[in-house]
Amino acid sequence: MAARRDQFTRGWWFILPGLILMAAVVGTPLAMGLRYSLHDVFLYAFNNQRYVGLDNYRRAFADPLYLNALRLTAIFTLGCLVLSVGLGILIAFLLNARQVRLRPMWMALFLIPFVMTPVVGGIAWKFFIWQQESGVINSISSFFGGPMPYWLLDRETALMATIITNSWHLIPLAVLVFYAALTTIPDELHEAGRIDGAGPFQALWYIVLPMLRPHILFVSIIVITSAFREFDMIWALTGGGPGRATTVLSIFAYNRGIANQDMGMANTIAFTMFLIMAVAAWIYITLYRKTVGDKA
Repeated sequence: MAARRDQFTRGWWFILPGLILMAAVVGTPLAMGLRYSLHDVFLYAFNNQRYVGLDNYRRAFADPLYLNALRLTAIFTLGCLVLSVGLGILIAFLLNARQVRLRPMWMALFLIPFVMTPVVGGIAWKFFIWQQESGVINSISSFFGGPMPYWLLDRETALMATIITNSWHLIPLAVLVFYAALTTIPDELHEAGRIDGAGPFQALWYIVLPMLRPHILFVSIIVITSAFREFDMIWALTGGGPGRATTVLSIFAYNRGIANQDMGMANTIAFTMFLIMAVAAWIYITLYRKTVGDKA
């Protein structure tokens, strides 16, 4: 009995240092954020803390600005998810085609946005892509006689522009995962599809996508968690403007904590973001286990 117990617990001794380090690195800021969210804490008066319980949370959910930031965050996250996963699958599928030449070069080019820091990518898109007078988008539009809007200064287009830019940063991750998954699909399945008369997009829909379900779930949770907490890219593009058109939760928390010096409310917003992501992770784990179980 003791030998069996030692065999079961031996592995835990090897991962215990990593677990302790992770608990310290992740758990300490999380506990501090929870504590501050239950207090009135101001940026330059940390010693004058007053316990208010859940009052900060009640104030947050009664604040139209918080609800608007939550809505914008949901739209931003969903937009990044659809673009990143959809284009990631399509690009990976095309790269996996037999007719593609210089595949390593194309893969390297597609991975460049992923290794670029979000701030640098945001600044590059702001001045070279979305710029009103000399940006790439408006230059192409004016060449064909189209309008030249102020993409980042118009409330109607600013959020869409940030979604496209952030998706450009996330698509390479999706391409890398989906391309690796596509290489594991047996050639016999593609050959059977061709014999049955399936074209490229029919093969994508009926053969590739069912095989990619676990990988789609994996990429989806990575994209969701990244887009939901995105700050750097949006701040470099618009700073949360124009008005509050791109003020997502991360920027709203920053404004409350730095501009308004209300660190209690800022931590409340940040902790609600953690709770939302915890629920999303739980849903993902449940769906992933079901998907893998059905596939097995």
